Amino acid sequence: MSPSSHRAEAGGGCSGVPAGSADSRLRQRGPSFRPRGENGLLRAYSDGNIIIGGLFPIHLTTNRTNTSGPLSCRDYDIQMFLRSQVMIYAISKINLPNISIGYDIYDTCGDVSLALRATLQLLKNQSDPQSCLVPADAQSKLPEPKTKVVIGERTSEVSIAVARLVALSSVAQISYGSTSELLSRKYKFPTFLRTVPSDEYQTRGMVELVKTFYWQTVIIVGSDDEYGKYGSDGLVETFSKTDICIEFVHILSAHFNKSDSQTQTELAKLLENIENSSAEAIILFTKESNVEIILEAAIKHKFNRTWIASDSWSSSPKISAIPGIQLAGQVFGFIFKQKEVPGFKDYVMSMFNGTQKNAFVKYHLTQHPLCSNQSEEVKVNYCLPNNQLESEQCLGTSFLANCIDRDESYNIYLAVQVIGEGLRHLLKCDDHRCERSSKFTASEVQEEN
Repeated sequence: MSPSSHRAEAGGGCSGVPAGSADSRLRQRGPSFRPRGENGLLRAYSDGNIIIGGLFPIHLTTNRTNTSGPLSCRDYDIQMFLRSQVMIYAISKINLPNISIGYDIYDTCGDVSLALRATLQLLKNQSDPQSCLVPADAQSKLPEPKTKVVIGERTSEVSIAVARLVALSSVAQISYGSTSELLSRKYKFPTFLRTVPSDEYQTRGMVELVKTFYWQTVIIVGSDDEYGKYGSDGLVETFSKTDICIEFVHILSAHFNKSDSQTQTELAKLLENIENSSAEAIILFTKESNVEIILEAAIKHKFNRTWIASDSWSSSPKISAIPGIQLAGQVFGFIFKQKEVPGFKDYVMSMFNGTQKNAFVKYHLTQHPLCSNQSEEVKVNYCLPNNQLESEQCLGTSFLANCIDRDESYNIYLAVQVIGEGLRHLLKCDDHRCERSSKFTASEVQEEN
């Protein structure tokens, strides 16, 4: 896919983040979920001659740093649920004669450790699922994994960890959202692929935006993770080749998104520096949860500045629905080129019919059952963020259809299409038969892609 910015190619047009509105049936964060199922993970599985793995943060966060008790996932995300269904829908459209394609998809909860646990499940030996992944003899080849290719993960931080693991078995990994420049280094991540552009193009676009408005000074706010750190470094390097001044760079601590005293201290210092600054634009190159904290505080302190959004939050329903967001000032955002997944909206409208529902659909119905009549439905024509929905608030299929995005969803659809074409070529298939059987190695798929 070609790199793109907000409604244009990198370095092109930009747009402000719209303000959201409230609904009478809104409430804060819903209940948490304790990982369960095989190996303690929420999982959707369908058997087939060939298995495609998937990693999706259907819950966005965990309680890992807040408590010492059992690990639980929280912040169930409707859009991520729908993106997992895009993968399932797209796989159903792969047509290989006499060969079935199955899936094995896990909810990572946006957590590196849970993602690695899921990846180890995906890399199990095809012929002996109980065998150890690593052979006793260091010179021996690793056992051939059941899963031949993995789609995911969303964030660069998780994808980097997964990429190191899947490379041991030469399993191709295709990310639909990880943009860190670090992942472009083939000598480090030989089997990593993606359907999104590297942050290299986004940073160029941001610098071009600043030049277009003849701004002379900027502030860069990044974060202590692969996305925010490498993105900020890329901006500093690119700005160094111009006459534009960087007033200061602030790298948020790794646990900035947690509501604790250290976060409040750091936030207060950052806001003080921004208030005393004469910078004409503030670039927030960090994840959505960090941005939410910063902009809520900026609104509270009546800041009115110009903000530049990275792709992680530029089209976020949660950010655009922050009360008083229009008071924060003007926001310019960069997003990926957008395209609708053909036929998926109709699929969503009929997804709950019948008895053959995948595990994620069944779980979704425990969080948001279908409304029994129209009077119960949330009456909005856009996707509300999850923290503004009541726990167990019923939802109609029309609401879900409004939550289908046109960037990450299409990136997932494209990843499955790439796999399908690679398999068709590898197995030498025409419309009637495949010359090869479904027995092949993961490295062969990786070479095709």
